[in-house]
Amino acid sequence: MARFFLFLAFVEVNSIISPPNEIIETSVEVFNQWKETRNAFMDSMEYPMGFPNFNCPQPHRKSSESVHQLHPSQIGVIAALGDSVSVAQAAKSSSILDLFDQFPGVSFVTGDDVKLNEQATFINIFRKFAPRIKGGSSDFVQKFYDFNMAIPGSFSSELPEQALKLASTLKKKLGRETSDTWKFVNIFIGHNDLCNICNNETTFGPETFGKSLHSALTIIQTNVPKVFVNIMPPINVKIHSQAHKLSKFCEFSHRKTCSCIFELNEKEYQNIKKQFDEQLNEVVEQFNQKYGNSSTFAVVIAPAMDLKSIPLLKNQPNIGLLALDCFHLSPIAHDIAAKQIWKGLFEPIDQKTITNQLSVGFDRFVCPPVECPYLRTIQNSENCEPSREMRFLRVPSAFASSPGLSMPPYMIPVFFLFGTALILLFVRASIRSSTTSSEFSDERHHLLLPLRADLNDNIF
Repeated sequence: MARFFLFLAFVEVNSIISPPNEIIETSVEVFNQWKETRNAFMDSMEYPMGFPNFNCPQPHRKSSESVHQLHPSQIGVIAALGDSVSVAQAAKSSSILDLFDQFPGVSFVTGDDVKLNEQATFINIFRKFAPRIKGGSSDFVQKFYDFNMAIPGSFSSELPEQALKLASTLKKKLGRETSDTWKFVNIFIGHNDLCNICNNETTFGPETFGKSLHSALTIIQTNVPKVFVNIMPPINVKIHSQAHKLSKFCEFSHRKTCSCIFELNEKEYQNIKKQFDEQLNEVVEQFNQKYGNSSTFAVVIAPAMDLKSIPLLKNQPNIGLLALDCFHLSPIAHDIAAKQIWKGLFEPIDQKTITNQLSVGFDRFVCPPVECPYLRTIQNSENCEPSREMRFLRVPSAFASSPGLSMPPYMIPVFFLFGTALILLFVRASIRSSTTSSEFSDERHHLLLPLRADLNDNIF
């Protein structure tokens, strides 16, 4: 019954003056109007999903000895801590019945059901540099190496528990590899706190947010070796109220799921959000002062999605960026988040940019800069020099026009015969192993357990 809470909320508001049949008809009409309006925005966006072309330099991968010289090709694990945004709640919902479903396969962090030319996610971007990277999530199976620990409905006070679970899961599933594998951990939480702060300023306030974040980082620094922590500030939930003028459904949805946006005005929310950001900055600064010279731990703030308002489309809030529940992110917004935060990883700490509603170039892949191809930290933001061992192999855009690939004419038949022989050997090996591979897949299929979506009344 929890899946129908939005419908019931609407019924509760109108049941005094409307007979049951009329209530149902009105509710369905309001939802369908919202759905049609949202679809119209999505159709008019003409947004370039994913990256169709990838032509970045490819280094000879050698494990880095320092987090301050950490290239994307050296990342072995992607992990996530947070709330329902990180597991893509409602991202692909198509009706009111699946608004509470999670779709981690398209999450901007660990989404592994989509290829890079379909939708950008951290995992499929990093995989272009590190093909054996672990941590992907799926809508269809629970992958063995799924390190997305985000839980829908989580408050910041629950972050330390998630950090402990991540540490134990990494140790259990990676075994001895955990001490040698570089990990990228994304943290994105605080939305449920902001949605409930008017009910209890102590439990859901900025100080609790700061203490919880400090505890979680302490756990990670102590128990997770070789880690780069990327923290995203929580989005100011007040901006969702901008969708109310476009849909009654959004207003009814928010009254049930994030009622504080009706209790606090814009100025009050701005002040509260500022306090949350100050807590985040203070905690990260404390860790950088204490561990800034550490070679195995770094923590940075990624403000790319710290929006001040919903980006506009034709002078109106672009609700095509919202999921069908009018609160979470649509697949387009997940794609934007992955691209913008990826770009920010190579921006110096004090020069990171926030997504602009007039931003262009979402179809252009940002390669690690030649002058500093590492994930930026407090240390390498001021002085960054590529190591001498970092050698690059470029992926040519057109082999025919690449002068470095020219060869004497008499060598062409030799390469042709050699290539043909390799292909024949590969085909023969594939035929011989097909039966064994099938049996292996059947035996291991029981390890891929189906996902179960846990319901929770908190919007995030």
